[in-house]
Amino acid sequence: MVQRALLVGLDVYPDPRNNLNSCVADTLAFKGMLQTVFGFDSANISLLHNSAATLSNVLDGLKHLMYGAQPGDQLVYFESSHGYRYPDGDTMVEVLCLYDKFLKDTDFIALTQAAPPDVLTVCLDSCHSGGMNKLFFPDGDVQVARAKVWTPSLEDQARYAQLYQQVTKFKFFANSATSVAGAVAKNLYFDPKNVARQKDPSDGAPELNGALFAACQADQTAAAGTPATDNLSAFTYALIGELDRSLSLSDLGAKVARRLDDLNMQQVPRAVAPMMHPELLTETFITMQTPGGTVTPAASDGDGEFDPFEYLRSQLSDLIGS
Repeated sequence: MVQRALLVGLDVYPDPRNNLNSCVADTLAFKGMLQTVFGFDSANISLLHNSAATLSNVLDGLKHLMYGAQPGDQLVYFESSHGYRYPDGDTMVEVLCLYDKFLKDTDFIALTQAAPPDVLTVCLDSCHSGGMNKLFFPDGDVQVARAKVWTPSLEDQARYAQLYQQVTKFKFFANSATSVAGAVAKNLYFDPKNVARQKDPSDGAPELNGALFAACQADQTAAAGTPATDNLSAFTYALIGELDRSLSLSDLGAKVARRLDDLNMQQVPRAVAPMMHPELLTETFITMQTPGGTVTPAASDGDGEFDPFEYLRSQLSDLIGS
């Protein structure tokens, strides 16, 4: 079995208006989780931060991540950054914002097609909807987090404004484009009791060949770090805090949603599986096994039970310094 991961985090962009405060820390915390909980070797975890997270470098990293993948492998792509949505012809598309260019999901999806099914987990702490700030209320206190939403140039804003009326289809990240009203609505509006779903019928284009676990619904904002989330982005904070290797991806998504709800934060994560492999929702996160089995963690506390959130909180300063 091969375990490989590519972790991408951007706090710094050429336009300072888009700078964030927690994405690099997210990747370091996620790296620690992969090592301590899932037994990944540090040598097989690649990090791309800030100016190194160019489109060329990320695409090269994805090619390396997928190279020679075999059934039973565990491959992970994690990105913490801005997301963005804009009209491309008659289709509203979603992208991830790298240092120099956008990462389109069509390019991403194409690189995953050579891998066998049930080996790739994609975890995205980003969002694609509008709004610069996000209010939430942990323990009754008002907190303001920067929303992880891209601010385009004035030229792009003017150009997109002319195109919005042409849009007849939506292409949500890792999905095929669709004009079916019901399929669009399922991505823009959510049932808090059901954060996991199989992808909807669409135009027949290739789908992401793996499980997608994303920070929020398509029309919500994802929060960057605040003291209430130990200066990690909210989704990463909640995921690490609720991590349980014995749970299915669907059940883990529900636990993460409850943690975010406890912060009074309007942000519901979504877990999505391709139509040909709905079993990914009922298999465990990253390991893709039948849930409920006995799990031997890579580390434990004094009571013999591993608490990844407490461990990573104590280790984060060392991780950032390494």
